[in-house]
Amino acid sequence: MEDERKAELRRAFIRSRSAIAALTEELAVEAAKLGVAMKRRVAGWGLADSIVLSTSRDKGGRIVTGDPHFRELPEVVFV
Repeated sequence: MEDERKAELRRAFIRSRSAIAALTEELAVEAAKLGVAMKRRVAGWGLADSIVLSTSRDKGGRIVTGDPHFRELPEVVFV
């Protein structure tokens, strides 16, 4: 029960500091195209990575992450 409460507090914290973007058909198509290119460059690149990156580029945002797949990308703040 305590773990569930902690998880909910963390989720609420992240949600309060994040923008939620819908995955539109247009973004999904861009993510698929991006995924083809990125899989050639980054071992282990996945669909979720492509969705995050295409959404960030579409919205003009930055990605704050410690995921090594994103390490060399200009729109990333690597922590």
